[in-house]
Amino acid sequence: MKRITRVWAERISVVAALLLFWGVALWRLGAPSLWYDELFNVNLTLGHDFPGMLAVLRTQQPYPPLYYLFLKAWAALVGARPYAPGLEPGSGLEFLLRFPSVLAGVGSLALLLPLGRRLRISGAAFLPWLLALHPMFLWYTRDARLYAMWVLFTLAALYALASQRRWLWWGAATAALLTHYFALFPLAGAAAIALLTGNLCPPSQSSARPRWLMNIITLGAPFLFLLVWMLIALRVTLGFQSFGAGSPPDGATFVGLAGPDLLTARVFLEPLGHVLNSWWGYGLLGMALLGLILRAWKAPSRGGICLGAAALGAAATFISWQLRPVQHVRYLVWLLPLLALGLAGLVSTLFGRRRAAARWTLAVLSLPVLLWGARQSLDFMTAERTVWYPDFRDTVRLLNERALPGDGGIAVAAHGAEIFTAYRSPVAFIPGPTIGERLQPEAAARLADMPRDGAGRIWTLLYQDEAVDPGQVLIGTLEAVGGYRVEMGYSRELRLYAYAFPEVVSIPPLAPQHPLESTFEGGIALRGWSLHREERLLAVYLFWELLEPQPEAWMGAVHLAPNAASAPTVQRDKLVLSDYWTLSELPVGEILPDRYEMVIPPDLPAGSYQLFALLYSPESGQRLPLATGVDRLYLGDFAWQ
Repeated sequence: MKRITRVWAERISVVAALLLFWGVALWRLGAPSLWYDELFNVNLTLGHDFPGMLAVLRTQQPYPPLYYLFLKAWAALVGARPYAPGLEPGSGLEFLLRFPSVLAGVGSLALLLPLGRRLRISGAAFLPWLLALHPMFLWYTRDARLYAMWVLFTLAALYALASQRRWLWWGAATAALLTHYFALFPLAGAAAIALLTGNLCPPSQSSARPRWLMNIITLGAPFLFLLVWMLIALRVTLGFQSFGAGSPPDGATFVGLAGPDLLTARVFLEPLGHVLNSWWGYGLLGMALLGLILRAWKAPSRGGICLGAAALGAAATFISWQLRPVQHVRYLVWLLPLLALGLAGLVSTLFGRRRAAARWTLAVLSLPVLLWGARQSLDFMTAERTVWYPDFRDTVRLLNERALPGDGGIAVAAHGAEIFTAYRSPVAFIPGPTIGERLQPEAAARLADMPRDGAGRIWTLLYQDEAVDPGQVLIGTLEAVGGYRVEMGYSRELRLYAYAFPEVVSIPPLAPQHPLESTFEGGIALRGWSLHREERLLAVYLFWELLEPQPEAWMGAVHLAPNAASAPTVQRDKLVLSDYWTLSELPVGEILPDRYEMVIPPDLPAGSYQLFALLYSPESGQRLPLATGVDRLYLGDFAWQ
């Protein structure tokens, strides 16, 4: 009777946790704008037919096809459609596309109970409470991206190994591997442990050789599907370069991602000022790993599978990031439920045979975790999404409300135009350069001549433009022919400008208004400069030329000062071009326009000022002298009144 009562109590506990998660995850699910990664998914699924979508995944994007095939079918089933913000009511697009991730989150929480039982964790029914309101878990299960399904399929595959269910292993592991390439790491770790411990071995086999052979075939079958897809997508598998990839992470950085960032959601809560001390994350990570080790020691064929997935999977992920540094906590989100299992396993191991005490202890410990998660999740779910990402929907609303007949648009970088697959606009935008290309004056002039109709204005949508237009050649080209901003919208790094022109003009390539022939030591020449002013905004273009290859980066600066002997009143310092296009990567002999923006203080006294240009080392601050010996080049006078 007691056992029946306990079983029903466990079921009620799990159902209550699932209902709590369900209600919280659905709350305001469709309220925030889709952000760029979600918009990419919308463009891929709604903006392409099936062959076109598969072609993109096969040749351009580093994702297997399963999630996108599902999302496309789901969107067709529920009637998800784009709409034009500001011109028509919302279509429920955001809610409909995020809803499958919530369902995947429910499935992941539900799987924690049977997986915890397989690990013989006392109080496994309280495992869903540890994650039901966890900010990191809620973040990725409320996102129209593949991570929630990746977690679900990974947990299902681990449960299949722990419970010796071959068909479930084949289905779940194949689904996980065809959802994200990095699923290879935890599943390979789990499969390696299962092979060593003899899991999934058919009981009818008696000799060692057939058992090993059958295990290899059984465990390896899902990886063959991934191999086939990787061969189909060989161009991406071997040659994809991620935008914004930095340097490979060291061990401390990786542990910081797996500990404070993942377990305490530091990466998302820090902008809100609610982050826990980092030692909480490190301590929880250590205890979780200890718990997984202890469960593996007590039950190698079951606990070892989760330990192998967590430890070997994390190690393989770290190694892969040394080869392709794309480190981010989202690639470790599959680890979160395994660490929750480890924490619960540690409690269960400490109490040993006193299972009732272990259950009550886990129940008591779940309460502060739940309260902390409720507080943090409420804060991030009610905060403006612009704390983390631009508001693309509101930007398109502004565009739609202020657009005029004949307007045209340019999206820089090109993938910014993908926004309009989800959020429609009557203004036709053409894509600028793609990632890997760099906009040059001749190409910018051709772009600027294309989109407008007669005297219509040119809208520029600038998002991640520093990667393709590091010198801001496009807006300099528009300003050089008299273009001036009549509409502006800002949302974090997303900028929207409308340029009007005093008359219909043809647009030539950007060139210096004031030619120069000045050379800095080390083989960098300044071939001229231009000035554009709009009220208190002062934009100076410096036209650099490399006379010889540059082994290191240099900072460029423009100073506005009363005279040559005075300190600058206003200045703008930046890397020449940008972080994405360092001087060592640029060709010799090409003219490189580079924009330096300054805002004149409102209390600056009227009078005549002088403009200067200089170069200096970003590490030491040492200025690079000119051939004449001076370290600051006089450009010309500027009258302020």
